[in-house]
Amino acid sequence: MGRRDISEIRRAEYAAAAYRALMRYGNQATSLARVAEEAGASKANVLHYFKNKEALLAAALRHANAELLREAVLLLGEAQTPLERIYAVIETNLSPTSFRPQVAHAWIALCAGVPYVPAYQRIQTVIYARMRSNLMGPLRHLLPAAEAALMSDLMTTAIDGIWLRCGLSLNGVTQQEARAQLEAVLDARLPESAERRAARARMHEVARILIKARNG
Repeated sequence: MGRRDISEIRRAEYAAAAYRALMRYGNQATSLARVAEEAGASKANVLHYFKNKEALLAAALRHANAELLREAVLLLGEAQTPLERIYAVIETNLSPTSFRPQVAHAWIALCAGVPYVPAYQRIQTVIYARMRSNLMGPLRHLLPAAEAALMSDLMTTAIDGIWLRCGLSLNGVTQQEARAQLEAVLDARLPESAERRAARARMHEVARILIKARNG
């Protein structure tokens, strides 16, 4: 049991180090040697846990996804209405702990390999399935089934596009700009209302409190 626990700890440490290296250097320049340096270990030790760079970067993708998932679980757990659940998804994807140019750079670097690396494809499939589930659940309470599916797809595409712009634009994308764009998407099927304003304000405040608590 002890060996397995140590192995899990080391794998998590190297996955986190790989993600930090991706943020700093991008995909092409992130080598096993660089990840080892980032982790304060030897390349041989990294290879003991990951057979190649692709396996290591797949672990880095899972590490990044786990960070977002933790925030999503916390926020969705606080949401009390369908609109609040939708805003919980928005707040998760625009969290100041993750919605930053350097983090977006790492995501883009990893996602570029999705069409070619089966491990990346499997992870991305899980990410999109969870996003769709988190959006479709509340949207079904607010719209007919076909419109709920369309809105879920539109929001997912918009979030992907915003993250892409955040990573590729020289100055990134501010949270305010991103929020305005997602509000415009919602406007197409869910017009502004007192209930929507209340849901937006409450989940924004819940996210602020949770992030402050996490950061001490």
